[in-house]
Amino acid sequence: MAKYNNDFVDEKYSSIVEPNLFADTVLIPGVTYSNIYEGDAKAGVVKIYKETKDAVADPESPAGDFTNVASANTLIDLSLNNAFRKSKKIYQVTEDSCSYPKAETNLALAVAENRDNRQQSALACLVTEGTQVSSTATTITNMAIEARKALRKKHAKPSVVFATVDAFASMLEEAGSKYTPTTNDRIMTTGQVGQYLGMTWFEVDALDNAAAKYYNYAGTLTSANLTAPSLIVYDPTAFHVVDNLSMMRLQNAEGFTGVLAQNEINSGFRVTNADKVAVVKKAA
Repeated sequence: MAKYNNDFVDEKYSSIVEPNLFADTVLIPGVTYSNIYEGDAKAGVVKIYKETKDAVADPESPAGDFTNVASANTLIDLSLNNAFRKSKKIYQVTEDSCSYPKAETNLALAVAENRDNRQQSALACLVTEGTQVSSTATTITNMAIEARKALRKKHAKPSVVFATVDAFASMLEEAGSKYTPTTNDRIMTTGQVGQYLGMTWFEVDALDNAAAKYYNYAGTLTSANLTAPSLIVYDPTAFHVVDNLSMMRLQNAEGFTGVLAQNEINSGFRVTNADKVAVVKKAA
């Protein structure tokens, strides 16, 4: 109990709940990943066609005949096999004894936790399925330039850089006034974002899990060390995220007096072309 000298004084429990810390959300559809297959998501696997590209051909003389080449294609599987579920148990007597809406607060918490977990799995996919690059560059700027050059030589169009907190800080020191912060409110609320070297840089504080997991397109549970790379330089058109189920509810419980705060989302992740993604680590 609270006392001032010899007097007991009232104690007040606030109806405002202190927020938890979560990583910035850097998964932005159409910006940091492609969501073009979202409309095909009502399935366990999205089958993606890819037409086979002919090699570069020499020119021919005018007044000639066509050479007919049979078309061919391949299929790329994008499996929606990563489920994220949270169910929080709230006893009615506990709800009635708190000064804040405990059930609704726990539902919001479940949604935020699933969002965090989904992002960790998506980043694990990006790190695992991209092309691993060991860089000998001594600065973050040179590291990014080398990765961009390697991707451009493969005809990729890298436009996004995911940087760890340390790498982003080094970039800010090196870039100085050449770094242009993004002023788009929707994007700025998700983290530190800006333009440098002709690419959009994201400070990704979620690159902090040494054992982030996801189920790959073949159904194998895969672990990735998100702390290993300094940068991920990539073309977001090759990184696909698809969601096919999102449920959020407060449900009266059976077996006890109270409610369940539940959220579920089902997602698929795939890098469809590793030549468009450079996962850059410092050379040992």
